Amino acid sequence: MTVFYVICFDVHDAKRLRKVSNEMENFGVRVQRSVFECHLESGQLQELKRRLDKLMNPTEDQVRYYNLCGKDKLHIVIDGSGRVSADPDYNLL
Repeated sequence: MTVFYVICFDVHDAKRLRKVSNEMENFGVRVQRSVFECHLESGQLQELKRRLDKLMNPTEDQVRYYNLCGKDKLHIVIDGSGRVSADPDYNLL
């Protein structure tokens, strides 16, 4: 079962930032410069954390993982352009 996460990060080195951003693109959809929406299974989340841990400097950088349930996702408000990413496993017709 996939879970919806909003993952945001603050990386202080340009080279590390580029590597973290590239890795995040393998797991989710970029919605802002350092914010991604991801639909992940437990194993995928653990793999993402493992990969990011290798890229980041724990004394300078941080990643935040926000787990949103289905009800929370219904209350996301976006001002301006953009939309909430769809779960790739499900399509509403």
